[in-house]
Amino acid sequence: MKKHIVLSLLLVVTCVLFGQDKSAKKDPPEPVPFWLTEARMAVGSNYVETFAEAFKDPNILIGVFERPLELGQVTPTILSSGEILENFPGYLAATRRYSLNKLRCVKALKGEPPEPVVLVPTFLYIFRSLYDRPPVPPFIPVHGSKWVLALKKTSKEYRIARFGDDVEEYKFLNDRTVFSLFRCGHGALCLKWPEEIEQFEDMVKVPEGIVDDFEAIQRVVTYTQKEKIEPNELDAINKTSKMLKTDVAKSIFAKVLSGKFGKVQDPNDG
Repeated sequence: MKKHIVLSLLLVVTCVLFGQDKSAKKDPPEPVPFWLTEARMAVGSNYVETFAEAFKDPNILIGVFERPLELGQVTPTILSSGEILENFPGYLAATRRYSLNKLRCVKALKGEPPEPVVLVPTFLYIFRSLYDRPPVPPFIPVHGSKWVLALKKTSKEYRIARFGDDVEEYKFLNDRTVFSLFRCGHGALCLKWPEEIEQFEDMVKVPEGIVDDFEAIQRVVTYTQKEKIEPNELDAINKTSKMLKTDVAKSIFAKVLSGKFGKVQDPNDG
Protein backbone atom coordinates (compact mmCIF):
# COMPACT_ATOMS: atom_id res chain seq x y z
CA MET A 1 0.00 0.00 0.00
CA LYS A 2 2.79 2.37 1.02
CA LYS A 3 4.55 1.52 -2.20
CA HIS A 4 1.53 2.56 -4.24
CA ILE A 5 1.21 5.80 -2.27
CA VAL A 6 4.87 6.67 -2.87
CA LEU A 7 4.55 5.94 -6.59
CA SER A 8 1.41 8.06 -6.78
CA LEU A 9 3.16 10.97 -5.04
CA LEU A 10 6.15 10.69 -7.35
CA LEU A 11 3.81 10.76 -10.34
CA VAL A 12 2.04 13.88 -9.05
CA VAL A 13 5.34 15.67 -8.32
CA THR A 14 6.68 14.74 -11.77
CA CYS A 15 3.53 16.08 -13.44
CA VAL A 16 3.71 19.33 -11.44
CA LEU A 17 7.38 19.83 -12.19
CA PHE A 18 6.84 19.03 -15.85
CA GLY A 19 3.96 21.45 -15.98
CA GLN A 20 6.03 24.20 -14.33
CA ASP A 21 8.91 23.58 -16.71
CA LYS A 22 6.57 23.71 -19.69
CA SER A 23 4.91 26.92 -18.51
CA ALA A 24 8.30 28.48 -17.79
CA LYS A 25 9.37 28.03 -21.40
CA LYS A 26 8.20 31.07 -23.30
CA ASP A 27 8.55 31.91 -26.93
CA PRO A 28 11.62 34.08 -27.56
CA PRO A 29 10.76 37.77 -27.98
CA GLU A 30 10.29 39.04 -31.50
CA PRO A 31 13.44 40.78 -32.77
CA VAL A 32 13.15 44.56 -32.81
CA PRO A 33 12.99 45.86 -36.41
CA PHE A 34 16.08 47.77 -37.55
CA TRP A 35 14.09 50.90 -38.32
CA LEU A 36 12.54 50.93 -34.83
CA THR A 37 15.96 50.60 -33.20
CA GLU A 38 17.10 53.49 -35.38
CA ALA A 39 14.13 55.57 -34.28
CA ARG A 40 14.84 54.90 -30.60
CA MET A 41 18.46 55.97 -31.04
CA ALA A 42 17.31 59.13 -32.80
CA VAL A 43 15.13 60.14 -29.85
CA GLY A 44 18.22 60.19 -27.63
CA SER A 45 20.33 62.20 -30.07
CA ASN A 46 20.47 65.55 -31.89
CA TYR A 47 21.89 66.81 -35.18
CA VAL A 48 25.30 67.71 -33.69
CA GLU A 49 25.86 64.22 -32.26
CA THR A 50 24.41 62.64 -35.40
CA PHE A 51 26.72 64.35 -37.89
CA ALA A 52 29.75 63.98 -35.59
CA GLU A 53 29.13 60.22 -35.57
CA ALA A 54 28.44 60.24 -39.31
CA PHE A 55 31.87 61.73 -40.02
CA LYS A 56 33.53 59.00 -37.94
CA ASP A 57 31.48 56.05 -39.22
CA PRO A 58 32.88 54.66 -42.51
CA ASN A 59 29.47 53.21 -43.40
CA ILE A 60 27.69 56.58 -43.47
CA LEU A 61 27.48 58.75 -46.60
CA ILE A 62 27.27 62.53 -46.33
CA GLY A 63 26.31 64.63 -49.32
CA VAL A 64 24.26 67.47 -50.75
CA PHE A 65 20.98 66.26 -52.25
CA GLU A 66 18.12 68.07 -53.91
CA ARG A 67 14.59 67.32 -54.97
CA PRO A 68 14.17 69.40 -58.13
CA LEU A 69 11.00 71.22 -59.05
CA GLU A 70 8.74 69.12 -61.25
CA LEU A 71 8.09 70.99 -64.47
CA GLY A 72 5.62 68.74 -66.22
CA GLN A 73 7.83 65.86 -67.37
CA VAL A 74 10.07 63.92 -65.00
CA THR A 75 13.73 63.82 -66.02
CA PRO A 76 14.68 60.15 -66.52
CA THR A 77 17.28 58.67 -64.20
CA ILE A 78 19.82 56.46 -65.97
CA LEU A 79 21.24 53.92 -63.52
CA SER A 80 24.77 52.51 -63.70
CA SER A 81 23.29 49.43 -65.39
CA GLY A 82 22.03 51.62 -68.25
CA GLU A 83 18.40 51.04 -67.23
CA ILE A 84 16.00 53.92 -66.62
CA LEU A 85 14.73 53.93 -63.05
CA GLU A 86 11.35 55.43 -63.87
CA ASN A 87 10.68 52.74 -66.51
CA PHE A 88 10.72 49.86 -64.03
CA PRO A 89 7.27 48.26 -63.57
CA GLY A 90 5.58 49.60 -60.45
CA TYR A 91 8.06 52.45 -59.91
CA LEU A 92 5.46 55.16 -59.28
CA ALA A 93 3.21 52.91 -57.18
CA ALA A 94 6.13 51.74 -55.01
CA THR A 95 7.50 55.21 -54.33
CA ARG A 96 4.05 56.37 -53.27
CA ARG A 97 3.27 53.25 -51.25
CA TYR A 98 6.51 53.43 -49.25
CA SER A 99 6.77 57.25 -49.18
CA LEU A 100 10.12 57.21 -50.98
CA ASN A 101 11.63 60.51 -52.08
CA LYS A 102 13.88 60.53 -55.14
CA LEU A 103 16.81 62.84 -54.42
CA ARG A 104 19.64 63.73 -56.78
CA CYS A 105 23.17 63.91 -55.45
CA VAL A 106 24.51 67.41 -56.10
CA LYS A 107 27.81 66.94 -54.28
CA ALA A 108 29.33 64.02 -52.36
CA LEU A 109 31.03 65.18 -49.15
CA LYS A 110 31.89 61.80 -47.62
CA GLY A 111 31.62 58.58 -49.58
CA GLU A 112 29.95 58.28 -52.97
CA PRO A 113 26.37 57.15 -53.70
CA PRO A 114 26.43 54.17 -56.12
CA GLU A 115 23.68 55.69 -58.28
CA PRO A 116 22.90 59.27 -59.41
CA VAL A 117 19.83 59.32 -57.14
CA VAL A 118 18.87 57.89 -53.78
CA LEU A 119 15.40 56.85 -52.59
CA VAL A 120 14.89 57.96 -49.00
CA PRO A 121 11.72 57.37 -46.92
CA THR A 122 9.82 60.30 -45.46
CA PHE A 123 10.16 60.57 -41.70
CA LEU A 124 7.46 62.28 -39.67
CA TYR A 125 7.86 63.52 -36.11
CA ILE A 126 9.23 61.12 -33.51
CA PHE A 127 8.51 62.47 -30.06
CA ARG A 128 10.73 62.02 -27.02
CA SER A 129 9.89 59.11 -24.73
CA LEU A 130 12.17 58.52 -21.73
CA TYR A 131 14.70 61.11 -22.84
CA ASP A 132 14.55 64.77 -21.92
CA ARG A 133 15.13 65.77 -25.53
CA PRO A 134 13.11 67.69 -28.09
CA PRO A 135 11.26 65.68 -30.75
CA VAL A 136 13.21 64.37 -33.73
CA PRO A 137 12.51 66.78 -36.61
CA PRO A 138 10.57 65.54 -39.62
CA PHE A 139 12.14 64.92 -43.02
CA ILE A 140 9.77 65.84 -45.80
CA PRO A 141 11.85 66.94 -48.81
CA VAL A 142 9.37 68.91 -50.88
CA HIS A 143 10.11 69.74 -54.52
CA GLY A 144 12.59 72.58 -54.75
CA SER A 145 14.32 71.78 -51.43
CA LYS A 146 18.01 71.00 -50.95
CA TRP A 147 19.65 69.16 -48.07
CA VAL A 148 22.87 67.97 -46.47
CA LEU A 149 22.07 64.36 -45.57
CA ALA A 150 23.77 61.64 -43.55
CA LEU A 151 22.64 58.37 -45.15
CA LYS A 152 22.92 54.67 -44.35
CA LYS A 153 22.73 51.91 -46.93
CA THR A 154 19.81 49.56 -46.40
CA SER A 155 19.79 45.78 -46.53
CA LYS A 156 17.15 43.32 -47.67
CA GLU A 157 16.36 42.61 -44.01
CA TYR A 158 15.97 46.31 -43.23
CA ARG A 159 13.65 46.94 -46.16
CA ILE A 160 11.43 43.98 -45.28
CA ALA A 161 11.28 45.06 -41.62
CA ARG A 162 10.50 48.65 -42.64
CA PHE A 163 8.10 48.09 -45.55
CA GLY A 164 6.97 44.45 -45.41
CA ASP A 165 7.62 41.35 -47.53
CA ASP A 166 5.99 42.85 -50.62
CA VAL A 167 8.92 45.23 -51.07
CA GLU A 168 10.84 42.32 -52.62
CA GLU A 169 8.52 42.49 -55.65
CA TYR A 170 10.23 45.71 -56.74
CA LYS A 171 13.73 44.78 -57.91
CA PHE A 172 14.77 48.41 -58.29
CA LEU A 173 14.40 48.86 -54.52
CA ASN A 174 17.77 47.45 -53.53
CA ASP A 175 21.02 48.12 -51.68
CA ARG A 176 22.16 50.60 -54.34
CA THR A 177 19.06 52.78 -54.45
CA VAL A 178 17.30 52.74 -51.07
CA PHE A 179 18.92 54.61 -48.19
CA SER A 180 17.74 55.60 -44.74
CA LEU A 181 18.51 58.76 -42.85
CA PHE A 182 21.09 58.20 -40.14
CA ARG A 183 19.17 58.74 -36.88
CA CYS A 184 16.05 59.77 -38.75
CA GLY A 185 15.41 63.53 -39.00
CA HIS A 186 18.61 64.42 -37.13
CA GLY A 187 20.49 63.30 -40.24
CA ALA A 188 18.98 66.07 -42.40
CA LEU A 189 20.12 69.70 -42.54
CA CYS A 190 18.11 71.94 -44.85
CA LEU A 191 20.11 74.13 -47.24
CA LYS A 192 17.19 75.46 -49.27
CA TRP A 193 13.43 75.53 -48.68
CA PRO A 194 10.84 76.94 -51.12
CA GLU A 195 9.66 80.37 -49.97
CA GLU A 196 6.04 79.63 -50.82
CA ILE A 197 5.89 76.68 -48.40
CA GLU A 198 5.83 77.15 -44.63
CA GLN A 199 8.85 75.64 -42.88
CA PHE A 200 8.47 72.92 -40.28
CA GLU A 201 9.03 74.25 -36.77
CA ASP A 202 11.82 71.81 -35.80
CA MET A 203 13.61 71.71 -39.16
CA VAL A 204 17.31 72.67 -38.93
CA LYS A 205 18.08 75.28 -41.59
CA VAL A 206 21.76 75.86 -42.40
CA PRO A 207 23.68 78.30 -44.66
CA GLU A 208 25.40 77.25 -47.90
CA GLY A 209 28.77 77.81 -46.23
CA ILE A 210 28.34 74.56 -44.34
CA VAL A 211 29.22 72.65 -47.53
CA ASP A 212 32.77 74.11 -47.54
CA ASP A 213 33.01 73.53 -43.78
CA PHE A 214 32.02 69.88 -44.11
CA GLU A 215 34.58 69.37 -46.88
CA ALA A 216 37.24 70.81 -44.57
CA ILE A 217 36.18 68.50 -41.72
CA GLN A 218 36.24 65.47 -44.00
CA ARG A 219 39.84 66.24 -45.06
CA VAL A 220 41.11 65.89 -41.48
CA VAL A 221 38.60 63.60 -39.78
CA THR A 222 40.75 60.50 -40.33
CA TYR A 223 43.57 62.18 -38.36
CA THR A 224 41.29 62.54 -35.33
CA GLN A 225 40.78 58.77 -35.19
CA LYS A 226 44.45 57.77 -35.27
CA GLU A 227 46.12 56.28 -32.22
CA LYS A 228 49.13 58.53 -32.71
CA ILE A 229 48.68 61.88 -34.42
CA GLU A 230 51.68 63.38 -36.22
CA PRO A 231 52.56 67.05 -35.57
CA ASN A 232 51.58 68.09 -39.11
CA GLU A 233 48.23 66.30 -38.73
CA LEU A 234 47.55 68.00 -35.40
CA ASP A 235 48.39 71.31 -37.05
CA ALA A 236 45.87 70.58 -39.82
CA ILE A 237 43.19 69.75 -37.21
CA ASN A 238 43.82 73.03 -35.37
CA LYS A 239 43.76 75.05 -38.59
CA THR A 240 40.49 73.41 -39.63
CA SER A 241 38.93 74.18 -36.27
CA LYS A 242 39.81 77.87 -36.66
CA MET A 243 38.76 78.22 -40.31
CA LEU A 244 35.20 76.86 -39.98
CA LYS A 245 32.67 79.60 -40.73
CA THR A 246 29.27 78.21 -39.72
CA ASP A 247 28.17 77.70 -36.13
CA VAL A 248 26.65 74.30 -36.98
CA ALA A 249 29.93 72.98 -38.38
CA LYS A 250 31.89 74.38 -35.40
CA SER A 251 29.66 72.50 -32.95
CA ILE A 252 29.85 69.29 -34.97
CA PHE A 253 33.66 69.42 -35.26
CA ALA A 254 33.97 70.12 -31.53
CA LYS A 255 31.93 66.95 -30.94
CA VAL A 256 34.16 64.99 -33.36
CA LEU A 257 37.24 66.09 -31.41
CA SER A 258 35.80 65.53 -27.94
CA GLY A 259 36.12 61.75 -28.06
CA LYS A 260 39.82 61.88 -28.97
CA PHE A 261 41.05 64.98 -27.17
CA GLY A 262 38.96 64.81 -24.02
CA LYS A 263 36.34 67.46 -23.32
CA VAL A 264 36.48 70.07 -26.07
CA GLN A 265 34.72 73.39 -25.64
CA ASP A 266 32.02 73.99 -28.21
CA PRO A 267 32.89 77.45 -29.58
CA ASN A 268 29.17 78.30 -29.71
CA ASP A 269 28.71 77.66 -25.98
CA GLY A 270 31.07 80.39 -24.86
